[in-house]
Amino acid sequence: MSIDSRTAAPALVDKAAPLGSRVLGAFEGRLRSVPVLVVLAVIWFFFYTQNSAYLSSRNITNLALQIVTTAILALGIVFVLLVGEIDLSSAALSGVSATIAANMAVNHGWNLWLALLLALAVACAAMLVQSAIVVFGVPSLVVTLGGMVVFQGLLLKVLPSTFTVNVGGTTYAKIASTHISSVAAFILGFAGWAWFSYATWNSRRQNGGTGLNQLGGVVAPVAACGIATFGVIAVLSRNDGGLPLPVLILAILLAGASYLTTQTRYGVHLYAVGGDRQAAERAGIPVSRMVVYSFLVLGICATIAGVCDAARLLGVSNSSGGGPLMLNAIAAAVVGGTSLFGGRGSVWAALLGSLVIGSINNGVQLLGYAPAVQDFATGGVLVIAVAIDVVITRGSLRRKRP
Repeated sequence: MSIDSRTAAPALVDKAAPLGSRVLGAFEGRLRSVPVLVVLAVIWFFFYTQNSAYLSSRNITNLALQIVTTAILALGIVFVLLVGEIDLSSAALSGVSATIAANMAVNHGWNLWLALLLALAVACAAMLVQSAIVVFGVPSLVVTLGGMVVFQGLLLKVLPSTFTVNVGGTTYAKIASTHISSVAAFILGFAGWAWFSYATWNSRRQNGGTGLNQLGGVVAPVAACGIATFGVIAVLSRNDGGLPLPVLILAILLAGASYLTTQTRYGVHLYAVGGDRQAAERAGIPVSRMVVYSFLVLGICATIAGVCDAARLLGVSNSSGGGPLMLNAIAAAVVGGTSLFGGRGSVWAALLGSLVIGSINNGVQLLGYAPAVQDFATGGVLVIAVAIDVVITRGSLRRKRP
């Protein structure tokens, strides 16, 4: 038995609602996004009152570059969380992938694209093995915890005897140092905004919206998207002659992931598996395959995140992919509104959560506070986000009961 997104059961159709009605999240994701936006506004206001340079274009650009790695990795984690699984190994895998690419491109003279493809293939193969074990029945928490340890050991194997690879002055480093001209950035931004506007209008039309109802459902999200898109480009393009390439990479990944999860049958199946795995199996959805796909998406995101981070830091070492990266990425996905219980959330949660955590870290560093303050704030925000998730989930379950 197969399922078609156009004739699916109402519960599954809701989970495949188009992009226009999913500006900040999916399903109850909009409820989860509101507290995140409020917290983000409070954080920015607090740090701005302490130091007006916090919201300067220069510092906002620094903030954007600082959160790219976390946001890309969190994006992959969102896919895994949506199917009701968890991953603890992707940060370590990002370090392995970045090291393989750097070692082959710098020390062995490979073409950068070939080196990146090799790193991507290794990451996907590693995730394929892990996901196969998860599908077999071993809890993903245990599998990926073991995978994290394995990847940490693998990192030491792929590093040269000096345990570092310096990519400064190479093509690899240009990934982080390249800037897109302001004109090109605005053209790309306009193209993205036009696509979003059409998707929003088409969504409203297909859902039967007419008259003022249709107009109201289109104007608000389109206006918000336009203000956000062109505002961000204007601010980030003021420094260093254009929009940083890593920010553009993140934007493309988010847009692609949003389309994939809200406009395709894959998105229907993704949310259905996370919402009720047994019901999804009865509906003919390939549950095991969806779990594997989610881990493969995470492998791709881990590779891109690791390469961007290595390019920004101008090298890789035995600490690549370590530190708080894994915790911050998981926290970003959850804080942004993705449920730990599966089936609820949005790819935009990766961006929102990364902004919250990155804003805290950036403000703490700017004001010279002790690192402990950063840990306390991040941990507190994470606990509050999970508590909100539990409250919303319980409320949703109560409403579904007859």
